[in-house]
Amino acid sequence: VGRPLLPPMSPGYLLGTDMIGRDVALGLVHGARFSLLIGLLSAAVSVLIGITVGAVAGYFRGWADEMLMRLTEFFQIVPGLVLIMVLVAVIGPGLWSIVIGIGVVTWPSTARIMRAEVLSLRTRQFVDAARAAGETPFRILFAQVLPNALSPVIVVASVMVASAILIESALSFLGLGDPNLITWGYMIGAARPYLREAWWLSALPGLAI
Repeated sequence: VGRPLLPPMSPGYLLGTDMIGRDVALGLVHGARFSLLIGLLSAAVSVLIGITVGAVAGYFRGWADEMLMRLTEFFQIVPGLVLIMVLVAVIGPGLWSIVIGIGVVTWPSTARIMRAEVLSLRTRQFVDAARAAGETPFRILFAQVLPNALSPVIVVASVMVASAILIESALSFLGLGDPNLITWGYMIGAARPYLREAWWLSALPGLAI
């Protein structure tokens, strides 16, 4: 720990120090672990929900498709950040409440992509052959259709990781992040009172994000 608010390129502190003398460079490295962890876990929850909803809606059609797509539209029209803030406030700030909140709100895009892929694949010859062989609908869906529909979902999942990091940063900036975790968003939020005299405390985590 050094002298507080040392500017970048100070001797022994490449990116300076924060308001209590901690090394900003070490804080960025340490915060990257939790920011990326939250991003990956949130994307995994979102993709899991989206794949399940989209696959069931696209394969079974009818009332299941109608009901699940109306549910998807509900989550799309409600402001995502506001809904996440409500969920985190109700559950309580913490790693898993943030992960679940982000995952529950960001799944609709995955569901729509998966539904479109399943609608296209359900009429293919290999699916007809599986039906003729007597396989159950759920076995056909999860063993035959889903493995062939995952390629676009993988691309969407990579984008969701970045979106989840941004959302977590916004929550931490607003004071709804886990107070026990140092993340990039937490670093920006903690540096707000020092924006004029120590701009790098906010600018460097923002650049990392």
